[in-house]
Amino acid sequence: MSRFRNILFFVLVFLLQLIITDYLHLGPWVMVSLLPFLILLIPLQRREHIVLLSAFGLGLLLDLLSGGVLGLNAFAAVMTAGPRKFLYRILVNRDRQDKTEIPLLRDIGWVKYFKYLLSLTAIFLAAYILLDCVSVRPVGFILAKFVASTLVSTALGLLMALSFQNRS
Repeated sequence: MSRFRNILFFVLVFLLQLIITDYLHLGPWVMVSLLPFLILLIPLQRREHIVLLSAFGLGLLLDLLSGGVLGLNAFAAVMTAGPRKFLYRILVNRDRQDKTEIPLLRDIGWVKYFKYLLSLTAIFLAAYILLDCVSVRPVGFILAKFVASTLVSTALGLLMALSFQNRS
C-alpha cells in the first residue's frame, strides 16, 4: 500500500507541475519547477542509467504536455539526475545511502535536506535558464531569474517534502 501511495504522490506532483507550467506565470523573472523534487524522489538504489532515463522521460513528457521548447526540461532533468548520488554523499551522509531508499525530510533533517534540494534545484535551473536565455537576455536578467527561480522552486519543493513526509 505504501508503494502505491508513493507512486500516486509522484503522479500528483507531476500533475501539479503541469498546472504550474501552464497556468502560473510569475512574469519573466521567475520560473517554478518541481522536477528537481521529483528527481529527488527516485530511490537511491536505482541504477544510474535508469535514473537518467527516468529524468529524461519526465522532462520530455513535461515538454510535450506543456507545449514548451521540446527537450529543454529533458536536458535540465538529465543534468540534475547525473550528480544526484554524488551530491547525496557529500551533502547528506555517506553512511545513509545504503539505508535510505528515498531521502525523507524527517530522516536526514531540515538543514541537510534543504542543502540537497537547493543543490538539485540550482543545477536544474542553471541548465534550463542558461539554455533558454543565453544570447537573448542580458547577464543581469539571467542571474536575477536564476536566484528568484531557485528560491521559489526550493521553497515549493520543501512544501512538497513536508506533504510527502506526512503521507509516508
